[in-house]
Amino acid sequence: MFKTALKVLAADAVLLVALFYVIQDLQWRTSDAGALRYSASFSYSVLTQFFTMAGGTQRLTSPPTLDWVQALAYALVIVNAWFGYVVVKSRRSRQTKGLSPQVG
Repeated sequence: MFKTALKVLAADAVLLVALFYVIQDLQWRTSDAGALRYSASFSYSVLTQFFTMAGGTQRLTSPPTLDWVQALAYALVIVNAWFGYVVVKSRRSRQTKGLSPQVG
């Protein structure tokens, strides 16, 4: 159980670091658009995002891309839910092993 907990903590750390860099990239995009005197915005759907820059008469919209923030958040939830399931399952199996049927 301890090894599994360490694996989950390691996975959480990697996913959180990746999430930090993804958020930094999104902030860089918006600040870069501001430096070019464009207003930047993001549109979100389930696991997809659109990046739009508008300035003057021009409006630039990216094709739909994977929304890494949502993907990494789902990965965090799945990893931790799986670990919770393993913990609950192992506790239940220990409890049922400790009970012996009454004879007689």
